[in-house]
Amino acid sequence: MKLGKYLKENNYTQMSFIKELEDKNNISIPQGTLAKWVLGTRIPRKDQMLLLYEFTQGSVGPNDFYFN
Repeated sequence: MKLGKYLKENNYTQMSFIKELEDKNNISIPQGTLAKWVLGTRIPRKDQMLLLYEFTQGSVGPNDFYFN
């Protein structure tokens, strides 16, 4: 599932998603970076992709950033 669809289906704003992701993983993700992931103009690095995959419980995976 695309990240934008995941956010919408789970009632997240970009900021609330970042806040929860950062709190659970003790990391920092700029809002602009997340926005680029949602728009598909930037692909997360491997470590970021693993965090997204684990945080979304497999709903958002690597293929979602490469294939429509």
